[in-house]
Amino acid sequence: MKSELYSVNIYHDPPWHLHGEAFILNYWLTPKFIQQNQNFRIAPSPIGRMVQIMLVRYLDSPVGPYDELLILDHPLISKKRLSSIPKIYVSTQISVDQGRHFWGIPKQLAQFEWIQEDNVVHCTVSFEQQQMHLSLHHYKHRRSFYINSHHVPASLLIIQQALQGLRYQFSPQFRGKLCKLKQANWENTQAIFPDFSQAKYLHSFYIPEFKLTLPEARILKK
Repeated sequence: MKSELYSVNIYHDPPWHLHGEAFILNYWLTPKFIQQNQNFRIAPSPIGRMVQIMLVRYLDSPVGPYDELLILDHPLISKKRLSSIPKIYVSTQISVDQGRHFWGIPKQLAQFEWIQEDNVVHCTVSFEQQQMHLSLHHYKHRRSFYINSHHVPASLLIIQQALQGLRYQFSPQFRGKLCKLKQANWENTQAIFPDFSQAKYLHSFYIPEFKLTLPEARILKK
């Protein structure tokens, strides 16, 4: 079923309270992989490092349900850089507009199509007449454990974005239950997204239900 695309010129001030389900895919990137995918603005590293890919279905938000695919870039602590979202797609125009306005997140509009087959979830993302596919494989027997943003070092939660001459800084808060994810298969990423099948897959997770709060960002001129 394809997500609806729509636009509404009504702004919903932060904080935003959202809930839904998500996949968190962790990958180790080599310096070569980062260089080959420099168009996606992943911060360079001479030794490589981990990034997270998040595929999210927001079932409820101040702007209605929508889907999301993003790269969460965690630069090396030694570089004294904060986390950022260099690439992100969402399924509604209202999320594009308000994500850019309130948090400086460079959202782009795409279509998401989902198919569930036993223990595999298939997601097709369409952008500018291109289509990429992601298949996510669950373990047959799922065990979950609780996670809360209070369990994560505060420095890792700070996200900093730069957009149109402004710098935005905010720290999302979340809670939910994680289940280990068996594997993720990428196909036909084209120019939409890096081909993470060429990166090292690390322990990754499915979150059947989470709650997320996006606070008001601190906004400064660059």
